[in-house]
Amino acid sequence: MLRANVGLSRKVSRDYQSTGYSVNLDGEIPFTPDDPEAVLEKVRELFDLAQEALNREIDRDQSEAAIGRRDEETPATPDNDQGSNASNQSPPSTVYQSNRQTQQMQHGGQRTGNGDPATNKQVQFILTMGKRFKLSTPQLEARISQIVGHKCGVYDLTKKEAGLVLDQFTNGGNGDSR
Repeated sequence: MLRANVGLSRKVSRDYQSTGYSVNLDGEIPFTPDDPEAVLEKVRELFDLAQEALNREIDRDQSEAAIGRRDEETPATPDNDQGSNASNQSPPSTVYQSNRQTQQMQHGGQRTGNGDPATNKQVQFILTMGKRFKLSTPQLEARISQIVGHKCGVYDLTKKEAGLVLDQFTNGGNGDSR
């Protein structure tokens, strides 16, 4: 029995934010390699099915109704338990969304500072610098808190705070202000 694994992915950009989607399907092909046309047809059917699943998930997530629902959600307040947002999430479907919004939800989804959130490039550069200095996630977040003056995770930074952290890391070595 032959098996086929097909996968598709797509990156969708909207308002300077990118969201990645992917789907992978695994299926049996009830034909032998002696019938290559039938095998190819079955593989094409799997790709068509994967394409349809990917399109539906993107439409569901990117539709105006979905965007409106996200806009209506109440913002988190500092009094809320930071872990409550992540624990109430439904299990992932076969299509996975991986972007900074997902990461923010996993880390409590709260920003403590006022102002625009740090850009994806700022966050990625801070994470890269943390790896370069061989800092674990708790060590990196402790260093960030030390630099900005309050408890703050990498995904909770404002643009201004991220700029301070990056300046410290690039000008002051590993961010150690001592």
